[in-house]
Amino acid sequence: MSPIKKILIIRLSSLGDILLTSPLLREIKNRFPDCKIDFVIKKEFIQAIEFNPNLNNILLYEANNVNSLKKKFNSANYDYILDLQNNFRSRQLLKGMKSEVQRILRIYKFKKPTFKKFLLVNFKINLLKDKVSIAQRYVNTFPLIKSTDLQLDFHYPIDKDADADSIFPRNLIGKKILGICPGSKHLTKRYPTELFAKLIKNLSSLDYSIFLFGGIDDKMICTELADNSRIFNFQNDNDLYLTAAMMKKCSAVISNDSALMHLSCALNVPTAAIFGSTVSEFGFFPLNKKSVIIENNDLNCRPCTHIGRNDCPKKHFKCMKDISPNMVISKLQPLMKNE
Repeated sequence: MSPIKKILIIRLSSLGDILLTSPLLREIKNRFPDCKIDFVIKKEFIQAIEFNPNLNNILLYEANNVNSLKKKFNSANYDYILDLQNNFRSRQLLKGMKSEVQRILRIYKFKKPTFKKFLLVNFKINLLKDKVSIAQRYVNTFPLIKSTDLQLDFHYPIDKDADADSIFPRNLIGKKILGICPGSKHLTKRYPTELFAKLIKNLSSLDYSIFLFGGIDDKMICTELADNSRIFNFQNDNDLYLTAAMMKKCSAVISNDSALMHLSCALNVPTAAIFGSTVSEFGFFPLNKKSVIIENNDLNCRPCTHIGRNDCPKKHFKCMKDISPNMVISKLQPLMKNE
């Protein structure tokens, strides 16, 4: 029997970060198969882990239920707590944790390279050249496991495959399909819509059909891009399961630096990721053997942020605008050579 009975993991948000916890969950279960793993998360992101077989219990965080969660923590007899959020909200959750009957509760916190990110963004001093993935940093948070197997996992209910089959265009059976995820929370992480439109036109001339993917916040951009018969708009109201089931039908996915990039990798779909204001040193690069990052390395203003901005501080937005559709296609083609 494993000496470790129960572990609590805290990662409240956001979607991409939560998807990147899957290697940690898998490795804990591999190392301690009898251990029960609970996960605290915000309700809006539950689909990221709801069907993960390595979890035993999911606890939903809301601003008005902090005290209720604390009571559950204190009575659960956890051996370890892994705070992968490590911010004000997660610290409030852990404040006042009690030790039960001479037990020592061990809490490990995710170590954020905050100062190194600050130096890279503001002074272009790069102390992150080792490019450690956030998924690896999550694994490193728990010193009892050691692993470099960072393949992401994503699990969804089997009936979603049937739902996907029911809306799959019959005339595309056996055809070449590319997924495109044009959205991202921040403007400087979004490949411009007009360039995506040109990219789609060029891909259509190469006999590819296009599936557009996105959540509720991506409705406008997906609607704008879905302007011809070779483009199929599968943007939805944040049904991550259906998005995943449809994404699996694609030969490859082109995405911005976003959560859907990580979803594509978790599904083991070849992934071309377009990076603008952010860089791979921050650790959010695609974790897929069949992946490529497309970026403009000729600028001395990148990165201008570690999370994204609502405008370009230099007003030229060359980090995205200088990436031509043909450049994207040339980077994509090696991923497609076996298709």
